[in-house]
Amino acid sequence: MPKILAIDDKKDNLITISALLKVLIPDCEVLTAQSGPEGIEKARAESPDTILLDINMPGMDGYEVCKRLKDNESTKHIPVIMISAIKTESKDLVKGLETGADAFLAKPIDEYLLVAQVNTALRIKKAEDQLRNQKDVLEEMVRGRTRALEESEEKMRAILTASPIGIVLAINRKINWANKAFFHMLNHDEDSLIGQDARAIYPDDEEYERAGRALFPSVEESRTNEIETRLIRKDGTIIDCYLRACPQDPQDPSKGQLVTVSDISEYKRLEAQLQQAQKMEAIGTLAGGIAHDFNNILGAIIGYAELAKMKAPKESAVVADLNQVIKSGNRAADLVHQILTVSRRHKKERQPMQLKYIVKEVVKMLKATLPSTIEIKDVSGKDMGVINADPAQMHQVIMNLCTNAGHAMQENGGVLEVGIGDVQVGTEDSGSGYLDLPSGTYLRLVVSDTGYGIPRHVIDKIFDPYFTTKDTGEGTGLGLSVAQGIVKAHGGTITVYSEPGKETTFHVYLPLILMEEREEKEPEGPLPTGSERILFIDDEHALIEIGSQMLERLGYEVVTKQGSIEALELFRTEPDRFDLVITDMTMPHMTGDKLARELMKIRPDIPIILCTGHSKLVSEAKAKDMGIRAFVMKPILKRTLAEAVRKALD
Repeated sequence: MPKILAIDDKKDNLITISALLKVLIPDCEVLTAQSGPEGIEKARAESPDTILLDINMPGMDGYEVCKRLKDNESTKHIPVIMISAIKTESKDLVKGLETGADAFLAKPIDEYLLVAQVNTALRIKKAEDQLRNQKDVLEEMVRGRTRALEESEEKMRAILTASPIGIVLAINRKINWANKAFFHMLNHDEDSLIGQDARAIYPDDEEYERAGRALFPSVEESRTNEIETRLIRKDGTIIDCYLRACPQDPQDPSKGQLVTVSDISEYKRLEAQLQQAQKMEAIGTLAGGIAHDFNNILGAIIGYAELAKMKAPKESAVVADLNQVIKSGNRAADLVHQILTVSRRHKKERQPMQLKYIVKEVVKMLKATLPSTIEIKDVSGKDMGVINADPAQMHQVIMNLCTNAGHAMQENGGVLEVGIGDVQVGTEDSGSGYLDLPSGTYLRLVVSDTGYGIPRHVIDKIFDPYFTTKDTGEGTGLGLSVAQGIVKAHGGTITVYSEPGKETTFHVYLPLILMEEREEKEPEGPLPTGSERILFIDDEHALIEIGSQMLERLGYEVVTKQGSIEALELFRTEPDRFDLVITDMTMPHMTGDKLARELMKIRPDIPIILCTGHSKLVSEAKAKDMGIRAFVMKPILKRTLAEAVRKALD
């Protein structure tokens, strides 16, 4: 139902217009107002579809009312038809149009003209309302699309910001935009690289050009390219990175490329660590493979030397020479054990020991190997306590520290000091500073050099596995980490102090054992002997001959076999003939532990001694669990063999 507002100061005119409108336009609703202010208020409150406005009114004439209606946001769209006197000047018409009037009617009002003007105004109002509605719908759609776009941009911005992977927009190889992860990865302030050529993040021109050729072969190509490369951080450190580039808009190459940047330094480190571990495993396999044969050779050398010594006059010069042969053989055997220790194929055995003897041995070795420009001093004290340690591992710790010290002085020379002494930890006068150790007396090993020192920014990393400042091929980065691991396993600690360009000092603290804890070695007495019957088995002819002669000189009756199958057949036919069986571990066809099981099936009470230079298959604990009486490491010395036989038999 159309709503029409009539504004006139004369009530009779309002009654006439209302009656006329209701007759001519039956469905309309007519509102009236007798003054300009009243008409304005009703127009705002009722929102009529058309306004009939008399021009000549006291107080506020029709021009002013029209102007105010058109200036107001809620009423400016309502069509206004001005009603004037019979004679209207052209200037009055112009003034009415300037105030916003849409049409004019003259008095007396022609009813047909009134209907035509009102209907025209109503159609205009209806059309304008429809346009406004459509405009509102369109504006709401635009606002909705804008909000969705803003939300999408916010989500994308949040994703890019939270991404742990660096993301860069590069246009003509210049950094146009990058996320936080990229700046954090390269240790730069945010936006500090924006606008710069990507050359700024590469360590050299060669790497920059290589990456460019791989990532951006042609800006017209819409494919994805990738490369492993190296980037340089703000502090100068170089990191390994994986870069992947694709066009931002495949249809418009000028919009640049999106490049993802991943720091793969940790992956590369782990890869190198795996390769190093595989290399160490290969070395261990090789060491284990040669240990058995090498120990057999050493066994023959030491065994024949001991046999010759038994046959020679005690005071002759030959005995002294043979003692040196035996001593050298034992040192070679210790070397094999050290190799097996590094390859984790030899059980670490701790024993009460004084470290000064190993220090003297290392110093003697260093004087023969380090350049003469390096002065080596042993500054050990006189009275030193005893530690419970593995000699081979202690040798490794001292060698690792001294080798590093020697490397630091190889160009300019200097002084290398090695010394040990007792120190109290946990007391005010210890002079050792804070140490994460229980209070007590410790042996302190000091290794000091006057080399180039350790830079302050890496001193906290020197004990990390595979960390090294040496050039490629000069170090594995394992020396200090291995040393620290050994010291920690022995209940001690290791500290470092360094002044770059002046000196470096390592302190190693190892707990001393009390006097009652020391296992005093009993003086060697005469070799134990016997008269029992022994079956001796080995696949090496020389070792069979040596073992046979040694045992016979000790009074035993010996039967030898050069193979486990033959020995098993003999024992099966005569199980009560033998009082003891001595067998090698590594033999063809049947290993020593399997032979022992077969022998004990035939005769459970038979004492067995198992000999080995190296074996992954059996340990001393495992051998004892099987019922084997003794487990002897090769090369076997005469006294070791005599004591093991007597212990097994008794």
